[in-house]
This record gives sequence, C-alpha cells and structure tokens, in this order.
Amino acid sequence: MIGRFADLEKRTVAIAAVTAVAAVLRLWRFPDLPGGLNQDEASAGYESFSLLTNGTDRWGNPWPAYFPSWGSGQNVLLSYLSIPFIGLFGLSEFSVRLVPVLLGIGAVPLLYAALRRFVDTPAALVGAGLLAVTPWHITASRWALESNILPFFLLAGVTVLGYAYTSSRARVLIPFSLVLLALALYAYGVAIMVVPVIGGLYLAARYRTVLQNRLPAGLSVLGFLIVAGPVLLLVLVNNVLHYSPHFVSSLPFTVPKFASSRLDQISDGQNLAELNTHFVTGGFGDGYLWTVPSGFLVLGVIGFPLAALGVYFAARTRSPEANLFTFWLIGAVVLLCVVPANGNRANALFVPLVALTAIGVSGLYRSMADRRTGRAVVAVVMATALGYGALFFHDYTTRYPEQIAQPFGRGFEAALDSADAARKGDEPVYVSDRFPLNYMETLFYLEADPKDFQANSEVSTVGGVYQVRNYRNYYFSGGEKLLDSVPSYVAVLRGDEKRACAGVEGISAHEQWTVVRCVNH
Repeated sequence: MIGRFADLEKRTVAIAAVTAVAAVLRLWRFPDLPGGLNQDEASAGYESFSLLTNGTDRWGNPWPAYFPSWGSGQNVLLSYLSIPFIGLFGLSEFSVRLVPVLLGIGAVPLLYAALRRFVDTPAALVGAGLLAVTPWHITASRWALESNILPFFLLAGVTVLGYAYTSSRARVLIPFSLVLLALALYAYGVAIMVVPVIGGLYLAARYRTVLQNRLPAGLSVLGFLIVAGPVLLLVLVNNVLHYSPHFVSSLPFTVPKFASSRLDQISDGQNLAELNTHFVTGGFGDGYLWTVPSGFLVLGVIGFPLAALGVYFAARTRSPEANLFTFWLIGAVVLLCVVPANGNRANALFVPLVALTAIGVSGLYRSMADRRTGRAVVAVVMATALGYGALFFHDYTTRYPEQIAQPFGRGFEAALDSADAARKGDEPVYVSDRFPLNYMETLFYLEADPKDFQANSEVSTVGGVYQVRNYRNYYFSGGEKLLDSVPSYVAVLRGDEKRACAGVEGISAHEQWTVVRCVNH
C-alpha cells in the first residue's frame, strides 16, 4: 500500500512538473507574443462580441451553426467559448487568446491521462513531455486561430470515448461517449472527415461491447446526431441541396447559405497529391511563420520511425483503446486525400503522431531486457526533445517577435487610435488595404456596435467574398473615389505606402504604420 502511494506521488509530481513547463512556454509574455492580431483572430473575437451584445453574428444571423464571416464561412466553437471571457475582460487580445492558451496547457495533462489509461505510465509521461515542448503546439496555443482548438477536442473526444467503453459504469457513460467528438465538428469543419473514421473504427473494434450495450450505444449515436445536427444541416444546405429548405428559417439557430465554397477557394487548381506528399515528406513545414518560426521543425524531434513503432506496439496489445491514436491518425490521413494541407488544415495529424511516438518509446523501453538501457533510451529521447524545445523557445522569444510583427500587423491598434484622435469632425479615415481584412481589424479595435456596423456600412460580394467599402467614415479601399473629393482625410498607411495628395501632414508613426493627413485642396 505504501509503495502504491509512493508511485502515485511520484507520478503526480512528474505530471505537475511537465504541466508547469507547458504553462510557462505558453504564458510567457502572453498575450503580447505574437504582437498584433491576425485577421482570423479579429474575426473570431468580433463574432463573440457580437453574439454577446446582440445575440447575432456581425451580419445579423442569430446563433449560427457556422459563421458566414467573409463569405465562405468560419468555425464557431472558439467564438462561443470566448463569450464569457470577453464579457469579463472586454474585447481585447487577452480575452480572445485566453481559450486557446488554456486548452493548449490543458491538452498536456489530458494526453497524459489518456495514454496512462489506454497504454501505460511511461507512455503517458513521455507523451505529455513531448507535447509540452513541441514547437507547433506551443505556437498554436498562443494565438486565436479558431481551427487551432480542433486537436484539443479530438483528444478530449477519444479520451472520453475510450474511457466510457472501459469504465465499470459503461452503461451510464456510453450514451455520452460521442458528445465531444460531435463538438469537434464546430472547432474546425475538416473534422467532418476525421471524426467518423475515429468513431467508426473504434466502435467496430469494440463491437462485442456495443452488442452487449445496444441501447446505450444507440443513445450515443443519437446524442452525436443531436449535437452535430446543426453542422450536418449546414453541410446538407451548402453541399447537397444548394438551397435552404423553408423549415430552416424557423429554427432557433441560423444555418447560413454561403456565398462561396471554402474548399474551392483553398484548392485553387493545386495538385493535391503532389502538394500533400511534399507537405508530409517535408516534415509538415508550410513556410508560414504562424505555424512555427522559420528554421524549426513543426514537431521537433518527433519523426515517423518512432511513430511507426508506436503503431506496431499499439497493434500488439489488441486493445481498441491503445489503438485509438492509430484510428485518429488514419482519419487524419483520409483528410489529406481531400484537403490541400498546411500546418493549420492538417493539425489533426499532430497529436496522434506525438502519442504514437510516446507509445513507441514506451514499447522500446519495455521490450529491452536490460531496463537500464531502456531508461537510457527514454532519457535520450526526452533530453533531445527538451533541448530542441529550448532552442525553439529561445528563438521564439528573441528573433520571432520581429518576424511575426508584419503578418500580424503589430502597431495597428495604436495607429488606429492616433487616426481617430486626429480626425476633425466627420473627416474620413482611410485604413490601408495592404492589411488583409482591414475592416475586420478596425471593427475589433473600435469595438464597433455590430448593429451600427450593419446599418452604416456598404457591402458587396466579389468572387464569393464579402467586400466592405466603409463603416461610417472609415474607408477600406485605396481606390475609394470619395477620398479624392473631400478637402482632407486621415490615412493609416502601411510600410512604404503613399497617397496621391496635394499635401501631406505627418501625424504619428507606429512601427510599420504611419498616420498622416492628406490634404486635397
């Protein structure tokens, strides 16, 4: 008994230490690193603000199953989860990034819990340690791209699923076993290709338990369909029927009909097989700084050989739960057959690769007759991962802030505040169209009332994308003719951008931004 308590205490201290490391790596200089705000973050945060204040998205849709956003849609779960934090702390970078960073930290002990229950303690500690220092996971936890929370909900979903079917209270828990996997569909739309594979393969592997619990298993499928119903209806409307049936308008939530297909937009005539093969064989690098800083591998020291060993050792156990991460990996590979991959769209791949690497390391450890050699193997893997993570984090906190400043528009909030303060009466403000979705960032930092935005903006659709000409006296196109017809206007310019004015009065400078007054006559 004393030995058991001692082992429990050691395990508790170990996972607490690993979680503390994960928290430090994700909270250091939070939320100011990365500085500025990506347009997707601004969009997701403003949708939360709109739902909180008006019960609609920014276009006036009550509680949508998916945001129309810029025309082709945006995932809703992060925005819904962020509502209470925005209610408490206001609309800010802090409140918008709080959910991702909390889920990012929470994923580490959650992976530990899943691997310990389904495999063994060594795999659990290795898996949690690897995830804590993985460059991709650290980076993804620190900014609020809505798709970044998908890995957490898939991890939570497989953990609950496996636990429910192996619990002594299985008949009570099984009816709820698919709820979190259903929620994952709202985290990122591509989950609709991954979740059925995970659930289908696991339930097939557990068919005897399913047959012994027909009613609870049937209720779990019913629960899945109820929770997933709005997003499944969305797919029906946009991808099957291509119109909205009359009854849809009577629902308590909105099922929007999109102006364009997101899959068509991202495909853009690319050779899918060639693109995704290059992505996988190139170590999942996509060249985008918001995935990982340049010069670093997305998954650090984690590679295919140890993950392949993990698949082997998991298969040897013949345990459906130990193979859940293999099922998950298969679902993510299916995704690669449909969607052009980058670090965001393929993020469903990464956690199962981390977990299977941990299972592989644990399998090596247990298969070695000399346990000292086994411990040395584990120590080498973890020391290498920790060292690589330390090099990554040093770069992330020194060189990376300047690298990411331009893509994230660092300094824009200060420039917009300066422009707003410098305005004379109803003088127009031009916001540089070199900033993607410049209207979205403007609405976010102004905390513009969504109803006021709907009533005082001019919107058109071009190529399936919503184009916002103006919000009140803020204008978002460099070619706006009104700006040439007024005596003067304030311009928020980016980089070396210039305006053809009779005269230019400097107002202020903020990193990559310059605020000037353009005098026409």
